[in-house]
Amino acid sequence: MIEYLLLATLPSFSCIQDEPAELLRMRDGRILVCDILDHNIDGLSVLSLRNGGRFDLTWSDLFPGEADRMRSELGYKLDVVVPEVPADRLLLVNSQVLVGRIVGRDNENIHLRTFESTSIIPRSRLAAPPEPVMVPAPEVLTPEQFYQERVSSVDSSDPLALLAFALELQFVFSLDRALEVLDQAAVLATEDSSLPARIQNMRRSVSLTLENRVQAEALESIRHQINRKRFAAAEEMLVTFGEENPDSPLRVEYQDLMDRFEVQRVSAMEDFLARNWYGRTVAIVKKRALERDASVSELQTWSETELPQLVRHELLADLQVMKADIQTEDIEELWAQRISHGAKRHQAGYGVGSWILGEDRARDGLDVKEDTADDGKSEQLKALEERAKRYLDNLDRARRQSTGDDEETPEDWWRRAGANSRFQWLMAYYAENSGDYELTHVSFTDCATCAGSGVISSIELGNQGGKTRKKQCPTCHTIGIRRSITFR
Repeated sequence: MIEYLLLATLPSFSCIQDEPAELLRMRDGRILVCDILDHNIDGLSVLSLRNGGRFDLTWSDLFPGEADRMRSELGYKLDVVVPEVPADRLLLVNSQVLVGRIVGRDNENIHLRTFESTSIIPRSRLAAPPEPVMVPAPEVLTPEQFYQERVSSVDSSDPLALLAFALELQFVFSLDRALEVLDQAAVLATEDSSLPARIQNMRRSVSLTLENRVQAEALESIRHQINRKRFAAAEEMLVTFGEENPDSPLRVEYQDLMDRFEVQRVSAMEDFLARNWYGRTVAIVKKRALERDASVSELQTWSETELPQLVRHELLADLQVMKADIQTEDIEELWAQRISHGAKRHQAGYGVGSWILGEDRARDGLDVKEDTADDGKSEQLKALEERAKRYLDNLDRARRQSTGDDEETPEDWWRRAGANSRFQWLMAYYAENSGDYELTHVSFTDCATCAGSGVISSIELGNQGGKTRKKQCPTCHTIGIRRSITFR
């Protein structure tokens, strides 16, 4: 629960005539030119200098940023305490994330408790070892569980510590316990400090919540949905609450949820994409890499065009839990923010199939080319020319294969390569050419067969002595290297 705390004992006062007029921006965008007559923890009273009318305003009547400014200037502060507790995060093979407390484990299963429910998770479903994390308490603990866990660590002789603890309890909706702790703090608070007023202000807020418990529980249910990243359901509940309770005594808390909702949702969606994009792509690419008889040229086109759309379509279904009307186009802007969410770097390599790219593309980033002038061609035209070149190269390879002039085609290599090599090649090609990822590093290793020379040398002995003969390396096809990339 959100609480407005009075940081100093400030009596209400009348405006002094010599003070300059205030310009207050209202929530609907209007500007109010006024003098401040009165203020307290709930809002302020002002005198309009345009028509002489007196208005009693709550903080929620002001524009959010304006309300924060005025609370700061008048000696009030919005303290939002988000108590965090240790938990365990489990990433499953289907990219689902579970958060709770591990309360038991054996060789086959992990026992994960969230609130009062315990789930048994087979270890075979884990995509990575359990990760210890800190999460908001309402995500994993009931109000009473939080109280029992935290109470022993609070200094019961320090009224300020008790006040902070009461605020945490209010946030996790342990309201009866919060009143108990406030009573303890009130007994210890000295009259010559600001604590009695702060305790009284908080007690009034908690009591107001208890008096309107049905509405408070509705708001708490909305917070619970937000904590579980179910923003679409939370949005419907917010709309319903506003329609059913237009004059709610808890309107300040309701408006605070509304003000922060969209920012929280966008951040959650960006974080979801940063954590799940790669996993979704891997699942699709692994399945396609099992097709031994596929055409490499078709796979390249698929990686650049169809695969990006398949990934977006899968992610869209998950994001609809957060935003019901989200469209594929909306994902582009969200995905662009992945760097700010700590997007991980991934690696993939073309291996011994690097030669399929052609010498220029396989060695791009290794050789320094002298001619770097801009040819004036658009990116679309360059892409079209590249696809045409691939098509003609494939026709030429097919012709040479039919006449016995060429020993291996890209399709030959694809059929002979192992499943992991095919997956790595396809993943690298997608990451480098689809535009979905940012290339951060390119690395090269010499071909193990020819030591990077691109040719195999041999000596033929005859009557006139030895002769050195060179032929194309059968592994790298004169490319001489294996290409690997790092991307995010």
